[in-house]
Amino acid sequence: MTRWSKTWALAMLAAAPTPFASAADIPPAFAYVPSVEPIANEAAPLLTMEEAARLALVDQPLLSAREATIEAKQQRAVSAVQLPDPKLSGGLKELPIDTPNAFSTRRDNFTEFTVGISQEFTRAEKRRLRGTRQSQGAEVDRSALDNDQRMVRRDASLAWLDVYEAEQAYRLTQRLIDEGALQVRAMEKDYTAGKASQADWLAAKVDSELISDKAHDWLHHALRARDGLARWIGDAARRPFAESPTLPALPATLPSLVARSDHHPVIGGLDKQIDASATDIALARQAYKPDVSVELYFAYRPDFADFVGVQFTIPLPYFTQNRQDRDLAAAHQQSRAAEEHKRDALRELHAQVNQNFVDWQHFTQRVAEFDTVIVSDAQHRVDAARASYAAGRGDFDLVLLARRSLLDVQLQRLSLALESARAQVRLDYLTASQTRVGDTP
Repeated sequence: MTRWSKTWALAMLAAAPTPFASAADIPPAFAYVPSVEPIANEAAPLLTMEEAARLALVDQPLLSAREATIEAKQQRAVSAVQLPDPKLSGGLKELPIDTPNAFSTRRDNFTEFTVGISQEFTRAEKRRLRGTRQSQGAEVDRSALDNDQRMVRRDASLAWLDVYEAEQAYRLTQRLIDEGALQVRAMEKDYTAGKASQADWLAAKVDSELISDKAHDWLHHALRARDGLARWIGDAARRPFAESPTLPALPATLPSLVARSDHHPVIGGLDKQIDASATDIALARQAYKPDVSVELYFAYRPDFADFVGVQFTIPLPYFTQNRQDRDLAAAHQQSRAAEEHKRDALRELHAQVNQNFVDWQHFTQRVAEFDTVIVSDAQHRVDAARASYAAGRGDFDLVLLARRSLLDVQLQRLSLALESARAQVRLDYLTASQTRVGDTP
């Protein structure tokens, strides 16, 4: 490369957007790069991750459906403690069909028109238990609502992070495009001057085109991620993003996180299911005690005396082996199943807490290593390549390669930082307090 070409190349490098002038300029874990059109509406206020999580709880059909289910069971709890509705009966009895008086309602003194009203008197304890059972079902759904709120916050936060990562990577890849364009122009100049081969020039072009394709791919991911976030917060997903995620604070020790997970709403719901199964056992025992039905009736007999009467009906639970005994045994097994489900859920929650805590520490430590060593070394490589080229001891391609390598390192660091953030969001879902999760704007 001629002296004039070196001067031109260095001038172009100086004019190019430099990612970091020195190690001191390395950005924090989540350096802000403004969103680009058509990804976001730049005129709208910045959207933080915490605000996205809160907005996801507003007018959320998933939560509204759960609230409606709770209200329905509360209404059934009131209904369940009431006596059954009375029954009205009526009809024609003792009508002859094979005598000289056949089908006559007046000639036979047994023929009568009847009308009656009956009432079943369900035992008070049985009605109370039925009402309690419906209330317990509502409490189970209330725990499920708490868990749904946690999941909505978690999924909205993860969707926000997906958009953030894609847009940050898109902007960093745009810098790679600038680097590739510089290399193509330098190689074209050298090829025209006979200093480089056509193969080298075409290789630089292909490399630049591949970088452009990668930027297009990240833009595609960003647009899809915006649509994914819109599933939770609607049009607010089109707003530009804040400078960094507002990540939840977590205890520093694993035992503290595991202890918090014991109070997760999934466990609370299973505790309520265990209570409900105890009520089912009590109801199964009540089946051994029959209820009483009473009927009052009036019998009208044309041309003969009228009658009134009262009738009692009582079930006879004498053959309990294949009915009441079976129902009671089933209720006991359902209670055992609920307890085993709780044990399994605790194991699963503890495993998830441990896994996400390991991920959180792992990715956080790797980001710290990038900050203290890898990014700094990549920057020093750029400085060394630039100094060597300026002194005439190195190739211009090495400078561009070093600069692209630095940006590649930043892309990898961004990915690690986002993985750490995702683990932190998942830990928050597993261990957050109920009051925080239910907080709404």
